Amino acid sequence: MFKKFVIAYDHRVGSNYIEKIKNTLKENNIECLVVEDNGETNDYPLLAQKCHNLFLKNNADGMILLCGTGIGMNIVANKFAGIRSVLASYEAQAYFSRRHENANCLVFGAGYSDEKFAVTLSEDDMAKMIKTFVTTDFEGDRHIRRLNEITEIEKSKNNFS
Repeated sequence: MFKKFVIAYDHRVGSNYIEKIKNTLKENNIECLVVEDNGETNDYPLLAQKCHNLFLKNNADGMILLCGTGIGMNIVANKFAGIRSVLASYEAQAYFSRRHENANCLVFGAGYSDEKFAVTLSEDDMAKMIKTFVTTDFEGDRHIRRLNEITEIEKSKNNFS
């Protein structure tokens, strides 16, 4: 099971979300490190990269990324070899991403809006998904073959051969 997570978030994510994440991880006996905002440009690709660097440096076994929609963070996270990231909007995604894909990165869209859509993730729903994610075991079995295939694709210079 998980022992250490690294968290990164952009300027749109309130501190209440970060505190809820920290508390949820603590309740599940998981240490967490947070990529602090140092006032520099807060671009999600660079934040995800900082998170991944801290993940590697500290031998962490999980990451949580947050931004407005979560979409960009999820795309970037899945560029890192060995990271299997899921953008979770509901609990079943958190569950099956662990059960079948052995995901080690959970991404949330904390909230976003424009003239067409407005979406906000509640802190309680996020905490529920985190708890499900960190307490769900990888099923193994037939899924191992598929994860090995993903690893081979990651290693390939030409992913479309």
